[in-house]
Amino acid sequence: MSLQWAGPILALVTFATIGLGHVLVRRLHARFGTRPAMPFLALGLGVIYISLLVSGDLFSAILGITGITLLWDGLEFRRQEMRMRREREAGGG
Repeated sequence: MSLQWAGPILALVTFATIGLGHVLVRRLHARFGTRPAMPFLALGLGVIYISLLVSGDLFSAILGITGITLLWDGLEFRRQEMRMRREREAGGG
């Protein structure tokens, strides 16, 4: 019986990209507002496109996960802006 390492590797990549994206969105939003959203969206699309071109399944999957996470993070800048506005309106900041 051979071990399949793709599952654990992809799980770690997913966990790491979501965690890093969460921190980056909060920190970048605090410093630059929603301006990084478009670069994140463009980078996400680019990484997904590259994932279509690479030959290795595992590497393609890693790029796909990273790309979709970057796309999600690009959208998350707007949601973060809305959360911060609600917090300011509620008197929390």
